[in-house]
Order: sequence, then C-alpha cells, then structure tokens
Amino acid sequence: MSQLQARFFTENKRYVIDDVPFSIPADSEVQHLSNLINKLLEAKNASHNKVDFDFLVRGQFLRMPLSTHMDTEGISTEEVVEIEYVERITAPEPEECMMHDDWISSVDADAECILTGSYDKTARIWSVEGKAVMTVAGHTDVVKDVAWVKRDGLTSLLLTASLDQTILLWEWNSEKNNVKARHCCRGHTGSVDTVATDPTGSKFCSGSWDKMLKIWSAVPTDEADEVEEPGDRPRKKQKTQQLGLTRTPLMTLSGHNEAVSSVLWCDSEEVCSASWDHTIRVWDMETGGMKTTLTGSKVFNCISYSPLCRRLASGSTDRHIRLWDPRTKDGSLVLLSLTSHTGWVTAVKWSPSHEHQLVSGSLDNVVKLWDTRSCKAPLYDLAAHEDKVFCVDWTESGLMLSGGADNKLYTYRYSACQTDAGA
Repeated sequence: MSQLQARFFTENKRYVIDDVPFSIPADSEVQHLSNLINKLLEAKNASHNKVDFDFLVRGQFLRMPLSTHMDTEGISTEEVVEIEYVERITAPEPEECMMHDDWISSVDADAECILTGSYDKTARIWSVEGKAVMTVAGHTDVVKDVAWVKRDGLTSLLLTASLDQTILLWEWNSEKNNVKARHCCRGHTGSVDTVATDPTGSKFCSGSWDKMLKIWSAVPTDEADEVEEPGDRPRKKQKTQQLGLTRTPLMTLSGHNEAVSSVLWCDSEEVCSASWDHTIRVWDMETGGMKTTLTGSKVFNCISYSPLCRRLASGSTDRHIRLWDPRTKDGSLVLLSLTSHTGWVTAVKWSPSHEHQLVSGSLDNVVKLWDTRSCKAPLYDLAAHEDKVFCVDWTESGLMLSGGADNKLYTYRYSACQTDAGA
C-alpha cells in the first residue's frame, strides 16, 4: 500500500503533537487520521481523553480518502503534505419546534429566553425548551425585527420593529409575566426592517426602507418627545390609541441610496449597516460620520460581526456569503466567499464562542453551518424547514435557531467546543 509523508499541525494548544513528518497510508480517511492523532496524544499524556478530529488539507475538510482529495485538488503526493486538525463539530440535531400564525421574520435568543418577530404582527417570548411564555401585540402591521435591550433580574427590555414605520420599546416583568409598551419610537417614513442594541444597552440603532439609520435612547422615561410634523401636511388622526410614550431619534445617519436591510454595533462607538444599494457602511457614533464603505455587486440582505475574528460576514441576493475586514482601506476587498446556497442568503450569524464558525439561512429553505477555514462547502446542511428561511441565531449555551416562511422556529443542539483561539 502506498504511503504519504504528512505533517500535522493545530491552532489548539491542548492538542499539539511533535512537528515532524509522519508516514501514513495514502488512502487514509478521517477516522484513521483521528485515531493516529489520539494515539500520539496518549503517548504524550496518559490521561488524554479521546477526541474526534476533523482534517483540513489546503483549506478544505477531508471528506474522502486522502489520495483522492489530493488528486482532485491537484496537490503533489511527492512532497510532505501539511494537514491541519481541529476538533470535530457533531451535526446539530433539531430539538424543539415553535409555531407562529404567520412567517417568522426575526429571532434573538440568549441562555434562557427566545424572542421572535412575525408577519402575524406580534412578537413572542419563549423558553429555550420551546414553551410559549408571552405574546407581545401592539403593532398595526408585520413585525420585521426584534432585539433584547437588557435581560437582568425580573425586568427585561425588548424592541420590536415594524412595517408600520415604528419601533416599540417594551418592558417585560418575568415574575408577573406582563408586558407593557413604554415608548413608541417615531421618525422613519418607511418600514423599519432592522434594529440592534448597543453593547451598553443604553442606545439602539434602526434601519429602514426610507434609506435612513436612526439612533435612539433605549432607556425608558416617563416623558414623551414632541414629533415635528411637516408644516405642509395636515396632521393625520391616529386611528388607534398609541402604545407607549412618543420617542424621537437622537441622531439620523443618511448616506445609503436604497433600503437599509441590516444594522449592528461593532462596539459602542461604531455602527455597521448593509443596504440594497450594494454597500455596507461603517459609521462613527461620536460624529455621526461615515468611516468606511464596503462595496459589493449585489443587494446585501444581512450582516453579522464577530468580535473573536473581527470579521464581518454578509449575505446577498447572489447566493454568496462574503467575509470582510470592516477596518479595511480597500472597500472592495472580499477576504473569502462561502458558496453553497441556491437562493438569496437572508440571514447570517457568527458563532458567539468559535471564531471560525457561522450559520446562514436562505430562500432555498436550508440552514447551513460553516467553518470559514473550509469555504467550498458547509460543515452541515440543516434541512428542517419546508419553506424559506428568514432568520438565524445561536446562543453561547449551545443552541442554534432558525425561523422562516413555514411559520416555524426550530432549535438545534450543537457541541459548543471552545474556540481554538481561547483554548
């Protein structure tokens, strides 16, 4: 049987072996290589517990015999092949399924509670076990996005953004299990499609079809703000009683030429926005000025930022997920493209605990789990949904979530191994 020379390396300090070439069978597969690494680790440390490893050869996970993989990729078998090994992630298993009465547009989850927004004009709070805790009703149209502002003690604050052009700031008392609208945030002149809370929980940002971003206070008060009405327009009488006190924005950021589809805070001084105008823009919160513009060739539907790898991931209408450096001087430089979806990418979210992992959702009905070290194919396809996927999230406690046009929110359990960088 033919042999190959291979050198194994890892970023994970716990599993380092000697940096020397090994002679291995050319037709080695993942399980054989994993057994080999475990034997070497046991030889160094008798108390080593067996770990399942995955293997990357030139930035692609090994999913066939090594010699076949090298042939396919045009890698010479004459030289020592460099093979990276990482802890294997087991396939996430669907766990719970929660139902709204219409499409699920958005989800924001933490270790104890899940918040969803729906086209049925409501938001809902669920336990992570899938039990419905509270329905948050007050908007006169579709709820497009939701976000927790703060979750500590008995009182939580949360946001719902709607096609009715308002954002409602709600207070939820988990002990009494009642919810009250504290503020109705007015100022947008189009559907509010996206909201994000700053890291301190004192402000939030919204993005709208009116092409604007607005910054608001997230701190409830007992005072109403005055809304400036255009002088040339007769004041419309509100058909329904407004929920909560009126709040107006602290700041408006204009610069996008089309709808704003997604906003996030990189940190408390920086907001990032994605738009249908084919750009992603980074804004300075102190001055309200634009710092960076990243330019793509298609509509951006969604963005996510990872503080672990300091990369921005975007999802577009051309089916690609792209990784960017938000601090780049070259706004057209795409670091990496992940291509596997067959429909618009509608949702993307970095792992909170692993710098290389992200999850995506698409109009192709599929949720995909990616490792950015292997960009040609996802780690796993999660095909639980029977219709379009609109939102994804995951929690540090090992739960992934996705919602969509089948009116269902699925949760999946995954193995939350710690990030290689933090090991």
